[in-house]
Amino acid sequence: MKENQREELLKHLAASLHDAKKEGGAILLVGAGISVSAGIPPAFKLMKIAIENFPNYFTEEEQRLAQEDLSQLQYNDIMTKLSNVKRKELFKWFIEGNKDKGIKKAKLNFAHIAIAELLKQGYFSRILTVNFDPLLIHACYMVGMYPFPAIYDLGAMGKVNAELLHDPSIVYLNGQHVGFVQRNTTDQLEAHKETLTQIVRSTGCNKTWVVAGYSGENDPLMHALNELRPYNNWLYWLEYSDQTLQKESHHFLENDEECKVIYQADADIIFMKIAELLNCNLDFIERPDVELTLYEKEINFQTAGNKQNYFTKKLKNYKKLLSSPQLLSFLDKVDDFDTSLILQGLTQKITHLCNISEEEQLIEFVKIGDIFKEQINLNDIQFQNFQKIPLLFAQIFIIAYENNIDIDPKPFKDDVLLDFAWMFTELAEKTLPDCSIEIKERIKDLKNSIDL
Repeated sequence: MKENQREELLKHLAASLHDAKKEGGAILLVGAGISVSAGIPPAFKLMKIAIENFPNYFTEEEQRLAQEDLSQLQYNDIMTKLSNVKRKELFKWFIEGNKDKGIKKAKLNFAHIAIAELLKQGYFSRILTVNFDPLLIHACYMVGMYPFPAIYDLGAMGKVNAELLHDPSIVYLNGQHVGFVQRNTTDQLEAHKETLTQIVRSTGCNKTWVVAGYSGENDPLMHALNELRPYNNWLYWLEYSDQTLQKESHHFLENDEECKVIYQADADIIFMKIAELLNCNLDFIERPDVELTLYEKEINFQTAGNKQNYFTKKLKNYKKLLSSPQLLSFLDKVDDFDTSLILQGLTQKITHLCNISEEEQLIEFVKIGDIFKEQINLNDIQFQNFQKIPLLFAQIFIIAYENNIDIDPKPFKDDVLLDFAWMFTELAEKTLPDCSIEIKERIKDLKNSIDL
């Protein structure tokens, strides 16, 4: 798929979501693909891990194929070999982490965050997921969604009165990792077919549908999607690969004019792009003061007793700090560097810099440079984008030296400030060779004058 064609389809999708919001929101169906970058392995890797960690449950042939050719194995068949307890244990390793296995717990990716924001703002009304992980729930909390979406676990349920589902909602079609049942064997999914079909039908063909990270392989849910046609308000299928859909059950997606397939659709990139097209700002990152306002609205501070005034005052001070025009202006000017400054816990210092004299700013910058001297690894690639900032700091240290600025609690002696300046020139040259020739010559001249 050509890039311009892909961009046009994304704009078409954003326009559909914009209109869908007026009609109560679109439907999003997600599969394992949206959680891969969060640390949840896809089906084929999960099969390999299951066989390697529970070898006694599998044949020698299956163990061999796990090492040589996973394509010969079927996920549903492999999961059938494990008990509910073992499958639950397997999923828990990745969701909560397992130090003994060297597995880190899953973290939110920006697909989860963007989806949660789109749900919060009404572009989606219902999320149907075949995943077991709680990451979308976690993301809703992170973006400050309140009222919180209704959470339904259909895995352990029989017949469901789908008409009574409340929206906005997240519907776990096959269960949750902490639920009673996780339906992922062939028999379990087949027994669950009626419930899945009922949910899809009740959701209706008049809604805009978006499908992401879902393979539809050996799943009765795919048949339910096929039977729901026609999709009167479009079905958008986000396909990670750039290949046409080969499976017979998927042919309708490319043959029906009401269905649009977007290829090379990385979930993180795509949903962030959609959020951008719809002007969905991630306030919990960009405007944390707005998120703090939510706390003021939703918490009854009177129940804190004698701590009421203390807590409310704290919130107001934090909001004032984070919404300071001076701070925001400063951060805009050092956009390439703000992340590093904040990570160093220097937000208050930055705010302070906006309200002091140039001489005082210089002193504060030198203090910041002292922190950098201790913590920056010159070989660390994460600082490669900060090439302009080190040169600035080098010049600041030179000026500080020339003006005999002393730093409390004790002054720097002799040419320490020049050593700092030299250190920052070398840092700059890691990514921008020969950028500091003139500055280095100046430092050498000053050092020579000391020797004389």
